[in-house]
Amino acid sequence: MSARRKSALTVLEQVLRTHGQLCVCQGGCGTEHSGKQCSAHGTEKAPVLVAPYPLPLTEHEAASAPVSELRPWCPPCWRKTRKRGAEIRAELRRQELDEAQLGLFDVAAASGGGR
Repeated sequence: MSARRKSALTVLEQVLRTHGQLCVCQGGCGTEHSGKQCSAHGTEKAPVLVAPYPLPLTEHEAASAPVSELRPWCPPCWRKTRKRGAEIRAELRRQELDEAQLGLFDVAAASGGGR
């Protein structure tokens, strides 16, 4: 490999060279993997992709992650992990809304119940 080609590695090539092609999921997708490691490899039809590990909660955080934080993921584990992250974010938003509305009931009770 020439010096020019070596310095022109893609982000994917850099991550795979550093971490190999095994998915780093470790069960974060919600699936129990034997040995706590997903054994999926990238294939011609479903190559591995790179994303931060663990996946951050927001897409902005994922997009701004430096190469040093990227790891290989198999597409099924990445999709499941993203889905779980979205479900966690939705639940956190629901809890925040519930907590924010608790104060409304305190105001109504203090003013005589509204009638």
